[in-house]
Amino acid sequence: MDEWEVDLHIPDIGSMFTLSTVGVCSALIALAEITYMMMIITTAYETNGKDWLLELLYAEAYTEEITYVLVSSILLLLSAIVFLVTMSVSLIELHWIKRGRSPHIRIIFTSFFIGLILLSLTLMSTFIIKQYGVQMFGIIR
Repeated sequence: MDEWEVDLHIPDIGSMFTLSTVGVCSALIALAEITYMMMIITTAYETNGKDWLLELLYAEAYTEEITYVLVSSILLLLSAIVFLVTMSVSLIELHWIKRGRSPHIRIIFTSFFIGLILLSLTLMSTFIIKQYGVQMFGIIR
């Protein structure tokens, strides 16, 4: 080591900030998606009663409202799971940066964008179901 060389052992601040921001955003989006999914199901249950919930489970043919609730809830749940996994991996990567390893930011961004794609698929499917109805999909058991 040269006499003028100083090793401060400072972790990568830019990567830490990026991973922290992606982790917090992923957690907030996942929480909002789960809350919205629960609001959809609760609102549909409150307006239609207990019989609607049984019809949701044992339907022969789906109505537009049941299809909307099923498709939106499933896609929102998948997106929320992806966002929660993204948050967990970003926290693990933050821990690795503290130990001196280089982060895998591409993995974090890839999973974050997969969650965003699932979220946009949810929005598009909602608009398509509202516009064209169930007959377009032929969703019948």
